[in-house]
Amino acid sequence: MYRAPPLRGCPLLAGKKVLLIDCGQAAREIRASVLRSYGVEVDEAVEIPDARFLWRPNVYGLVMLNVRRYAPEEVLKFYEELKGRSPDEHFVFLVGPPRYVSRTWPDDFTDDASRGQWGETVKRFVAAA
Repeated sequence: MYRAPPLRGCPLLAGKKVLLIDCGQAAREIRASVLRSYGVEVDEAVEIPDARFLWRPNVYGLVMLNVRRYAPEEVLKFYEELKGRSPDEHFVFLVGPPRYVSRTWPDDFTDDASRGQWGETVKRFVAAA
């Protein structure tokens, strides 16, 4: 079992709730375990409709979304819906290497021609952020 290294001081999210959305079971469980080891309460959602059901304004300190696992239009619709209902909602996008986590969409992610449709989605995310 993975043991997270100790942090100095109190982690920023300690005592808060995180909504973690990732259809990859192994990665989701590891991420949730690490967050819980730091005192974060984690609600896990496999699919975006599950996350919609769980999410309520002012409940979560952070929404973490693995954007590579879902269709771009579905991710954007979900993001815009939540931001529209709760403009101060904090999002972290799990985007994979080389940065892994981003509060905005990384430019190098859109360079991959196999994910060309993400380019337009990325521009809309950045404009909405």
